[in-house]
Order: sequence, then structure tokens, then C-alpha cells
Amino acid sequence: MALAGAAFAALAGGRIPAAWGARHTATINGYVSRPDLNPPAISFDFPADGAAPGSIFLAPFDITAATGDYQSTPNSESHSGPLVVDSSGEPIWFLPLGSTTAMDVRVQQYDGRPVLTWYEGTVLGPYGGSWVIFDPTYHEVARVQAGRGRHGDLHELLLTPEGTALITIYREIATDAVPRLVTGIVQEVDVASGRVLFEWRSNEHVGVDESYMPQVTQAGNVDYFHLNSIDVDVDGNLLVSARNTSAVYKVDRKSGAVLWRLGGKKSDFAVHPAASFAYQHDVRSRADGTITIFDNNAALPTDRTLSRGLRIRLDLEKKRASLVGEYLPPTPRTTWAMGNVQQLPDGGVFIGWGTDGSFTEIGPDGSVRVDGRFADGSVSYRAFRFDLVARPKGRPATEVVRNPNGSYTLYVSWNGATQVAKWQLVAGATAAAMKPVATVRRAGFETAIPLPERSGTVAVVALDAHGKHLRASAPTVIQA
Repeated sequence: MALAGAAFAALAGGRIPAAWGARHTATINGYVSRPDLNPPAISFDFPADGAAPGSIFLAPFDITAATGDYQSTPNSESHSGPLVVDSSGEPIWFLPLGSTTAMDVRVQQYDGRPVLTWYEGTVLGPYGGSWVIFDPTYHEVARVQAGRGRHGDLHELLLTPEGTALITIYREIATDAVPRLVTGIVQEVDVASGRVLFEWRSNEHVGVDESYMPQVTQAGNVDYFHLNSIDVDVDGNLLVSARNTSAVYKVDRKSGAVLWRLGGKKSDFAVHPAASFAYQHDVRSRADGTITIFDNNAALPTDRTLSRGLRIRLDLEKKRASLVGEYLPPTPRTTWAMGNVQQLPDGGVFIGWGTDGSFTEIGPDGSVRVDGRFADGSVSYRAFRFDLVARPKGRPATEVVRNPNGSYTLYVSWNGATQVAKWQLVAGATAAAMKPVATVRRAGFETAIPLPERSGTVAVVALDAHGKHLRASAPTVIQA
């Protein structure tokens, strides 16, 4: 299948046409108007063809493999943090977080409106972090913490229509058999009050004998369960995924009882060989009654089995699990941890390949519409596509640069604005005398606009696709 990719490379705020080669990279070397932003570049094999509407949501960070685990490490070449890009890899919004790691950046609904959510904190040990909820102006409206003295874990924040959040927690306990057993805890908390409404603890329902990873880790504990996703099934009960038991658990949302197991050593279903999975992530209940799974099929970096997206149908009466379909990348890849399968509104899927550092969009007909990866080796826990309308409260950023020939160029960007189609240049002898003198199309994250005069006052106005004024930059005085 043909692979998707970027049509132009970002250079000096403009976009330079490039002939298609074996691989094309949207190169980012920092921005004149926002020198503080330097997200990792995205590379594609071919331009995006028929991609679904919306932007790509990522959270890049560096990864170090260590006995099947992972941790955040410093990156000297680019920053880590929530990143939204278009289908050509051009950034739309980036929030560098320095030494703090962001995971699982996506769009959800809270209080009846779309919001951006992500985990912010450490990656596994030492455990502990919180979940951030931003409105479409990029301002924090809530922060979710684990209750009952627990420490939050990166793997899941699922907002519900009832104003609650389902979150994952990792906790060490001492048992007679294992002095330091890492258990998985599901909490449902009220976002506004922080009150814990429900708590489920894996050690009370799932024994160590179900684990395929009962060994002591480098941290000196036994991570037998490794809770990595929570979803609400069609009947309101929960689907809980555990990587290290290679199983999905249907959990009663009131009593906490395990209603059934899918996969693993004690499966209640006969799983057809084509539908089998291992060390899976991101188990989701779908409206058509199927379940999607990111099938890692690999526990350790040395294992070379191949990963895939998976759609399964369960026959609850006959207790059989059958394959509906699988989603494969254009080139085989192994993802030993992380990853997700997102159902798109048009019937396609968007897949994040976790530790492989790549993502793929597949259409309803099975064709690959987008396939890209981080050019610097960064990875993203999950990857999504959402159509979000967002507008920052701040002004567009500008910087005027004097060129060697004495002329001037204005560079403009507006970090996070999704509706900008054009930039209108206004200029005059003074701020009061400014009037429109030129209009140019937005050219990626940063647009370069040649200035017609070598003195006076200039500013730019962001325009949407219909020519509506969105926001003006602050005026800049040029003195030749």
C-alpha cells in the first residue's frame, strides 16, 4: 500500500516544494516568532491521501527500554509535551513541559463541552502524577488526582458523561508470597469534588498465578498485572485490560466482581487463533458490539513478534471470541509496550504504535491514509485524530527580522489556533494610521511575510477561511 506523508518541508517559516523521495521529513529547527518551541519533527513516506478531518494528537518523549519497562529520559534535541500537528506533520499546538512528562493527549467531553486531557507526571517508578483538563482556549479547568491517598498512574483517564473520571493507579503491597507486589487499582472519582465513588483492586480478584510476568523487575518488585486501560462497556460495566496477564476483565461497576475473562490463562471464552492477543493495550467497547484491542504481541524489546490492531466479536452465549478484522501497518513493526486503536467517525481507525514511535490511519476500505513517525526517535504512549476548534486567549506572536539587503521580514505564529487560514498585514506611519496592505495564506506553524516598507508600524491580523478577523498581534515599530 502507498504510505502517507508531508507535502512540504518547513523552512524559515515558509514551505518549500519538494520532490517525493523514499522518505520526506517535515524539518523543524525552531521558530523565529517562538524560539522557545522546538517540538520533534514528524516524518512521512508519502503525502496524506484522503485523511479524515482533524488534527493528530501526540505526546512525544524519549524512551529507554529496560526489561520490559520504560521511563522518561532527557532529550537534548527537542522538547517533550502535548503536541498537535496537521496531516503533513506541521505543528498546530505545542506545550513543552521540561522535565515533566505528558502522556495520552486527547479530546474528551467534560461538562458538555470538548476538552483536552492528558496525564502529567512521572512514567511508572516512582509512581505519581495527575490528569489535566484544558478548555479549547488552553486554560486549565480541572485537575484530577487519585483519592484515598493513592498515587495516580499514566495509563488512563476516561471522562464519563456523569462528570466522573475513571483512572488507573499502581500500588505496591506486601503479601505472604510476594514482599513487593504491584497491584492495579481502578478508581472512579467525581471530577469536581475529588470524591472516590468506586475502587477496584486487582489483588482481590486476580491471582499472581494468572500472570505471564511473575518475575522480580529491576525495581525489585513483581508487576504481575500491569493495568493499562479502562473502558465502559455497552451495559455500563467496565472493561479492564492487564498487559502482564494478557487478559481483559469484565468488572461489575457496583460490586467489583469479575463477570468474565477474555484471553490469558483463565479465559471464559474460547478464543479463535486468529483473534488471540498478548500483552495488549487499549481495550475499547464499540457501539456495534465489537471490542477493539491494540495487540502488542510482544512483552520484551528482544521479542520479534508483530503488533496489530484487532477487532473481536464475543458470543456471550456460546462463550466464543472471533476475529472481525485486523489493522496492519504498511510495514511490519513490533511494539513491546504502549499503543492504541481509535475508532474514527467515518469507519476508519487511527493507530498509535507506542514504543515504535509511529502512527497509522487506515480507511474503512483498509487503505493506509497516513503513516508517520517521530524523526528523532521519540515515542508517544497513544496517538489520536480529533477535529477540535481551539483558539488561544493570547495574541499571535511576531518577530521582525532585518535581512542582509536591508529589507525586513515579519514572522508570525499563533500557538494552538486551529482556524487561521490567512494573515492580513496592516502597516502605517503610526499605529493609528495602520491599514491593510497585504494578505497571505498561513504557511504552516510560522508564516514569513516580506514587509513593503523599511520604517513605520506593522501588525498582523489572523483571518479564518471566511475572512473573519480572529485576533491581531501587538504592533511593532520598525526604525530603519
